[in-house]
Amino acid sequence: MLVSLDERDRIVAIEGDPENPATGGRVCLKGLAYAQRQSDPARLLAPLRRRRDGRGFEPVGWDEALEEIARRLVRLRDESGPLAALYYEGSGSHGALGGLAEAFWRQFGGCTRTHGDLCWPAGLEATRLTYGANLHNHPRLTVESRLVVVWGHNPAETNVHQWRLILDAQSRGARLVVIDPRRTDSTDAADLHVQPKPGTDAALALGIARIVVDEGLEDAAMLRAHAHGFAQYRARLADYPVQRVAEITGVGASTVRELALEYGRVKPALLIAGFGLQRHHHAGQAMRAVALLPALTGNVGVPGGGWQYANLASHCLRPLPLPPEPPARRSVPVSRLAASLETLDAPPIRAAWIERANPGSQNPAAPRLRRALEALDLVVVVDQFMTPTAELAHFVLPAKTLFEEEDLVTAYWHPYLQWRARIVEPPGTVRPETEIWRALSQRLGLDTSWFPGDREAFLRGLLPEPSEARLDELKKRPMDLSGLGDVAFADRRFPTPSGKIEFASDQAAERWGVDRIPGYVALGEGSESPLRSRFPLQLLSCKTRERIHSQFGSLAWVRGVERPHALDIHPDDAGPRGVQDGARVAVWNERGRIELRARLTPGIRPGVVHVLEGRCHEGDPDVNALVAEGVTDMNHGATFYECLVEVAPV
Repeated sequence: MLVSLDERDRIVAIEGDPENPATGGRVCLKGLAYAQRQSDPARLLAPLRRRRDGRGFEPVGWDEALEEIARRLVRLRDESGPLAALYYEGSGSHGALGGLAEAFWRQFGGCTRTHGDLCWPAGLEATRLTYGANLHNHPRLTVESRLVVVWGHNPAETNVHQWRLILDAQSRGARLVVIDPRRTDSTDAADLHVQPKPGTDAALALGIARIVVDEGLEDAAMLRAHAHGFAQYRARLADYPVQRVAEITGVGASTVRELALEYGRVKPALLIAGFGLQRHHHAGQAMRAVALLPALTGNVGVPGGGWQYANLASHCLRPLPLPPEPPARRSVPVSRLAASLETLDAPPIRAAWIERANPGSQNPAAPRLRRALEALDLVVVVDQFMTPTAELAHFVLPAKTLFEEEDLVTAYWHPYLQWRARIVEPPGTVRPETEIWRALSQRLGLDTSWFPGDREAFLRGLLPEPSEARLDELKKRPMDLSGLGDVAFADRRFPTPSGKIEFASDQAAERWGVDRIPGYVALGEGSESPLRSRFPLQLLSCKTRERIHSQFGSLAWVRGVERPHALDIHPDDAGPRGVQDGARVAVWNERGRIELRARLTPGIRPGVVHVLEGRCHEGDPDVNALVAEGVTDMNHGATFYECLVEVAPV
């Protein structure tokens, strides 16, 4: 981004940087909103401490706050051991320096952490098992595609830079297919919109593959040279004739066939998968089934083709220098944080430090999680705003923004490493998190040399060999230091155990206990579940253009343009329930209940309802009250989209 300051060093404008070849000089709505976020009146500028009567907060100086936090942490460690403290971090304003919190906790003696991720881990592991690495073609090669298939993804709202390239490809004659149970801005531009039942994507992918093979459209030469386990995979396809696939997915047999023939015949074809595919218990296997389609049709290692889910080429920094790991370590699945806080013993969790995250809003079983946090002896939250999580804290420490500390930032769609400049001083008494950890370490008598005095020199030392001398160049423009080139797997070399694309994966079976060959398994809370007799509607809670989860929604500038968080419901589902457009409804299951207004729309698949996620301000529905604390079949993800509910007028 290009950021303009006035004579008082206030941010007055944000623009896209034309030197970034991935974003093309454009900024999304959320990027533009950083100018308002920086100076919003609700931003926290000084530490706060909960009043003794528990009602609200009072200002407190940094020294007093850190002294008291340090005393309470030491007392807790002496009484219960270091594992009684939970350190929870998210990805807000992420950068290389964020990992330095570990320098404190390792010297503290350890702590309890979380593992997994709420967003995309099953898809990462599925891609790694299949191709060996999470890489894809440079985004600009999208324009060379003749067919773009967008599956479980809404780039018109959640990746506007990608959407621009897709539309460019379409203007050059490419066809666009979008697979999504909802109608979205992306589906409105599609040449074909396919609406499967949520959680049936593996069956759809295997049905497409069956037709491709039956019609002789597979790339036989590539499969002979670069596929491992293809014979077993081909045998599995016998279980997925088009009529069975149509029954499972709810997609007409003719549509399945049309999609399969087009994908098998048109070259190059790009398959872009979103996070929506992997938010249920069988997520990893579903992602493996979909990820194999480009390999089946010879669309790997070619410009304009490929499998696009995550590009971690920029994740090339050296490891942070940190103290040795202590013997006391414990970790719990991030999607089961509420249950862990409730049930862990030997020792139980007594304190939580939370930064760059808002689990009291964004995690599954959010109300239970909030109650569990309220019961702890000490909760410290580091944030820029008073979030639902911060409201539960004993101490709230103000956090810097991305403009207030230099850092190195990696990406997950384009290959560029970027220098994040410090362009303004933190307002009020705000401190960067690295300085908070340094000050807390001092109070515990720990070694503070792990925290950089000269951030620029420290960050220079993280650059990969032999790029240390290129920091000045990196300050001027984004750089691809991976050396991998623009076409992923152009050399057809795959860092898998077999050295080939793995249609059958021994690692999948050994590490995660799943079938070596991907297949379809019905969801416990899905279209084939017996639970549908009580809760017949499948709830999705998808992303929106106006927010990043619970961020930005509190800004007046954003609230003036954002869409209300209403319940999208098909008229065929609304009618029998007496639900009127705009009327208030209750949505509930065995886990919780929320109320909000209904929005009747024929664009959503019957049997499916939808609420935008991201609880941020009063009036946002607490949608994660309805979500179970499930864990995906691989890599410890969350199961937000495996959620059955019922709806009725209030």
